[in-house]
Amino acid sequence: METDAIVPGKAIAGFQLGCSVEELREKIDGKAYSVEHRVDTTVFHCGDFSFFVSDRNRKLFQIAVGQGFNGRFLGRVGIGSTLRDVENHIGKWAEELDVYVLPQWRGICFELSDSGTGEEWREDEMPIEWISVYDMAQKGDA
Repeated sequence: METDAIVPGKAIAGFQLGCSVEELREKIDGKAYSVEHRVDTTVFHCGDFSFFVSDRNRKLFQIAVGQGFNGRFLGRVGIGSTLRDVENHIGKWAEELDVYVLPQWRGICFELSDSGTGEEWREDEMPIEWISVYDMAQKGDA
C-alpha cells in the first residue's frame, strides 16, 4: 500500500480500520500523541492524524487526516482541494450531517474549512480541511 493511500471504508496511509487499540498503539509507538475521551469513543491525535476507537469493542472505526497530510484520494483530491475539484475529478457529492460524502464511494467524507472572513460561504469553493475514512460497523453499536 502506498504510504499516503486513501481507501474508503478501509484505510489511510497503511492504518487499517478494524484494528485493535493495541495494534494502533504499536503503530504510533515512539510518536507524540494525545488522547481525547468522548462519549463511547477514544480519539488518538498524532500529527496530521486523528484515530477514533470505539470504547465498546476497542476497534478503530474512523481515521481522519488534516493539514500536512499529502495523500490524495484517487490521486486527485486532497487537503486543500475543493468540492468543485471533487465534482470535476471524482463525481457528485452530497452533504450529510455537516460533512460531505460521495454517494458512489461509501466510507469516505470531507470536512470543509470555515474561511472566517464573514463573507458569503460557498461550500463548493471552501478548501477541504479534513478527510476521513470510516466503517461504522467497526464501532460495535448493536
